[in-house]
Amino acid sequence: MAVRTSLLAAVLLMLLAGCAGQGGGLGGDKPPVMTVTDYYEYCSALPGPNACLSDPICNRFKQELSQPPTELSACLTMCRKTGDALYVANLTNGCAGILDRAIDLCDQFCRRRDRS
Repeated sequence: MAVRTSLLAAVLLMLLAGCAGQGGGLGGDKPPVMTVTDYYEYCSALPGPNACLSDPICNRFKQELSQPPTELSACLTMCRKTGDALYVANLTNGCAGILDRAIDLCDQFCRRRDRS
């Protein structure tokens, strides 16, 4: 029983140690700024079973984010408008999930860039 308790305590300690030093914790640290390259790498995915190709969607957002508006609200609006422009075509081709992720990542890009 003591061995089991020690093992459980060791595993718990390792799990907690793995979280040490990570940003965004209780200290209020903000995550690092997301670059356009980061955005594309997070957005891009291998084709799924429905053969959705993420490149057309991710490249369109990448193009928009290469010169994003400086104001947070304008950047978020740009993300929404880009998503709206791609919505109908990607709703019917099975890429709605990729589009949702691309919009969410665009939002993160804008918010992580804004340091206010």
